Amino acid sequence: MKDTEKIRMSISLTICILSAFLIAFALVFFDVGIAVIEVLLLFFAVVGSVYLWKLWGGIISSLISSVIFLYGYHHRLDWIYVLSGLILFSAYGVMMGLVFKYLDAQRENLKETGEKYRRLFEQFSRYFDLVQVMIVGLDSEGNVTLANKKTCEILGYSQQEIIGKNWFKHFISNGVRNGLTNYFEQVKDQVNGDYSYHENPILSKDGTERIIVWRNTAIKDDSGKVIGTLSAGLDITELKQTQQKLTEQLELSRNLYKIAEQLTLQEPNVSKRAKILTQKCVEILGVPLAFVGYAAPDRSVKIVASCPEDHPYVRDLIIRWDDSPYAQGAVGRSIKTGEYQLIEDTMTDERFKAWKDKIAPFGLKTVLSFPLISPFGVFGVLVLYSDKYGFFSTEKIEQIRVISHLAAASLENSRLFEELQKRLGRIQALHQIDKAISASTDLNVVLSVLLDQVIHQLRVHAADIYLFDEHTMTFEYAAGRGFRTGKPNLGPIKSGTGLIGQIALNKRPIKIDGDFCEFCEQNKRFCDRKELFSKEGFVFYAGVPLIAKGHLLGVLEVFNRSVIEENGEWSEFLQVIAQQTAIAIDSAKLFEDLQKRNVDLMNAYDATIEGWAYALDLRDKETEGHSERVTELTLKIAKKMGISKEELVHIKRGALLHDIGKMGIPDQILLKPGKLTEQEWEIMKKHPVYAYQMLSRIEYLRPALDIPYCHHEKWDGSGYPRGLKGQEIPLSARIFAVADVYDALTSDRPYRKAWSKDEAVRYIKDQSGKHFDPKVVEVFLKIIEEDKTDYNNL
Repeated sequence: MKDTEKIRMSISLTICILSAFLIAFALVFFDVGIAVIEVLLLFFAVVGSVYLWKLWGGIISSLISSVIFLYGYHHRLDWIYVLSGLILFSAYGVMMGLVFKYLDAQRENLKETGEKYRRLFEQFSRYFDLVQVMIVGLDSEGNVTLANKKTCEILGYSQQEIIGKNWFKHFISNGVRNGLTNYFEQVKDQVNGDYSYHENPILSKDGTERIIVWRNTAIKDDSGKVIGTLSAGLDITELKQTQQKLTEQLELSRNLYKIAEQLTLQEPNVSKRAKILTQKCVEILGVPLAFVGYAAPDRSVKIVASCPEDHPYVRDLIIRWDDSPYAQGAVGRSIKTGEYQLIEDTMTDERFKAWKDKIAPFGLKTVLSFPLISPFGVFGVLVLYSDKYGFFSTEKIEQIRVISHLAAASLENSRLFEELQKRLGRIQALHQIDKAISASTDLNVVLSVLLDQVIHQLRVHAADIYLFDEHTMTFEYAAGRGFRTGKPNLGPIKSGTGLIGQIALNKRPIKIDGDFCEFCEQNKRFCDRKELFSKEGFVFYAGVPLIAKGHLLGVLEVFNRSVIEENGEWSEFLQVIAQQTAIAIDSAKLFEDLQKRNVDLMNAYDATIEGWAYALDLRDKETEGHSERVTELTLKIAKKMGISKEELVHIKRGALLHDIGKMGIPDQILLKPGKLTEQEWEIMKKHPVYAYQMLSRIEYLRPALDIPYCHHEKWDGSGYPRGLKGQEIPLSARIFAVADVYDALTSDRPYRKAWSKDEAVRYIKDQSGKHFDPKVVEVFLKIIEEDKTDYNNL
């Protein structure tokens, strides 16, 4: 307290004392002595109080002194007692003044200390207002005793609105209030662990929650008793939100990686990858149903895969992307617009009216459809269903957008790969057909290969081919594959009747897709295949005419027990296969005709050769039938020695023509009944050379030259015309030499009688290694021993 204030208070107190003494003085107004004493006491009391600055002590001592004096005066006490009492109480007043002075000094010290603390508190308050963290002080009951500026900003209240309020009741939400109250008690008790750090939400004035992380400490009095808590809190709401977003982004990245990994590891098959995609969407996004749809060229949506697989809602689901009512939902719109479509309520949204009754039993409330887009446009959709309203938040939609882009790339790559594989397979199929056509002249083999490729490449259950006979003007069953009830052989089908006849007549394909009975009602003349369709369960049919070089060769038919998603490429490949089939049939028929002509020609050649041989026999009557007999025996030896069938044909021709050179020998020598002269014999020995000169000019007979040219050569080299020795002599000529000599020995000649069989055999044995090849002789002897044929009577 300042000095001026003390003086002012002293004057005020002095006036009060003077007023009290004037009253006392009035009571004894008429007694001058008493008045003098009263004035003196007043003087001493006032001087003492002003001097000591303790007016309260002076006032008390003056009042008591006055009371004692008046009491003594009215009771007529001795002056000694009265004066002694006055002195005693005046001293008491002085002493009281000193006491009050001490107390006042202590009070001043306390005031100064309080002022110091007040200034310090104000400094701390200013500091608390400057720091960017919440400072909150609570008493032992949880009431707010301190709240800095940051606390007010975050809570949205003024300091007056916060101070004194219960922190837990007014600023903590119901969900965490009880737990946080218990935590506050534990902070005060400081037991069972460290409670200095805590994180919890608080409620601001506008009702939003802020996440605060706290540093807490208990406040104690001088005795150590906890009287409250002081907490510093940092607002981490944005940090938590950022952390949450980062966590979500990380989780999204992980999920995308899982999806990408699964799609990459899976073989490039559209249906399999679509199945994995739907499974991962259900697992990761927590939706109860997902499916992938394909935007078909006929503007329908085909379900490629769904999870759960074969969900009742998806089964037989009709969705389109045209202008029909079945195209007004999320799926059809997303395909047409190329943007995602969200239907928040399937029960009330008019766009979902077409499927409302079908979806109702499954409790699916929300549907989201994302288009799957390739560089060529929208080719499909990823469709997700939820049983919760508002499930597809903005964040989830963005996640699904990324998933859909990833899925679109993977599925499009798979589709392109499948398309490439399909085209490569079809090219290989055409190559196989070409190989079959080139490698085989058997029409049945070629048609078998063709039908196998048709079934495999067109993915149909059955196929058959009917060939057209120009002579009878009918179609005959040629080959078939895949029929459960046996061959669909209708017997000869006249041109213009039934399905096949109509295809042939119009030279245009016919396709039946769906109910064949309904088709028959509309086209009764085509009902010849009704029973087949019924037994086999076919619902798809396509028949294509087989035309080559403008000529109708037959009809190719394909059947399937389920509807085929036919497109231009499928039909085009069917036409290509039909063309290849027609070419194969035409080639086979041409080859068959050529082969037949070749056979006829060869038969004509062989007949001509036999005619020549017969003519030779007629010319040389002594050897009539010789060519036929020796040929038969030669062929038997050749077969026994393992000569091929192709060589046997040439051996037969050579054997029949072995004496063709004798046509150049004059009749007088050839038909001479006796022995020939040496000069005549020289001419006779020229007939192998004449045979060579005659036959070598005919290409067809060149492979048969060895016997006519070399059948008179001998194993020891003493033969003619060239004197060949051993294996220099062609094998066929060595074989024929044995047969020729044996037949000559066992036949009558003009110059001798025929030998017996045994004599001829002994001669052959004797000439083994000289005239004849020993190995040929060995085989000949086995044949003669086993065979009872009388070659002389052939």
